[in-house]
Amino acid sequence: MKVLSTSLTPGDQLPALLERIERREKAARSRAVLYSFLPVALTVVLLGYTASSVGDAQKQVDALKTEATTYTTQIDTLKKNAETYKTQSQSLQGDTENYKNQVTELQAQLAEAQKALSEAVNLSRAVRTIDSANAKELASHFPGSESLMLDILDLRQRRIKWKLGGQSLQEGFDSPSFAMYILKQKRASGIELPPGESLSEASRSLYDKLPPTTQPRTGDLVFYPAGYAMFYFADPREGSFVLGMTPFGITALKSDFAKPVGYRQVQWR
Repeated sequence: MKVLSTSLTPGDQLPALLERIERREKAARSRAVLYSFLPVALTVVLLGYTASSVGDAQKQVDALKTEATTYTTQIDTLKKNAETYKTQSQSLQGDTENYKNQVTELQAQLAEAQKALSEAVNLSRAVRTIDSANAKELASHFPGSESLMLDILDLRQRRIKWKLGGQSLQEGFDSPSFAMYILKQKRASGIELPPGESLSEASRSLYDKLPPTTQPRTGDLVFYPAGYAMFYFADPREGSFVLGMTPFGITALKSDFAKPVGYRQVQWR
């Protein structure tokens, strides 16, 4: 049996070789296209990831800005509240000081009232009854004294009241300011109010303005430790007495109701 030869001639092998080369070129081109597309795809992916990350970061930044704005607003509110509390605290401190001052003033007024009450109790034991009939009787012994006494009794009839530091008929007088008022009204010698000086201020220096005397006469002033300045009246029948303003009004008292600080002579015109 004759065996056929399977070997190909060069002419037969050429198409197959060309086909193989073509397939290899296609594969190479495919790989080249793939290799060139791959960086682009990776770049697109990276850009997308980067954009997403940037977007997330921007959202976080915006959120942080919003939180910062909120915190800033809260801080501003806290500052305003702190200023308000500070102002309220200062106001409360001022109110506390005012209350302390009011309490101190009330305590002083209470002490003054207690003192006045105590003096009133003591003075009540030395009250001397006096009226216009006594004025006329005394005038027979001491000419000129009737006018002074009647003027004072007229003010008593009008119920001029006691007022510490007072200096008018409307508000009342304390003892020295009442004496100063009478001296001024009766135009006693040496009694003048300097410009700008109040009746109350002038009365505080009354003791130093008038000449001293050891033998008081009717119409002179007698000064006592409690601050009283009373007009002296001699009464040969019932004993001397003083007349002036006291915590319970214009009153006549026995001249020895307290030990005098001193006597001051009044020159009546």
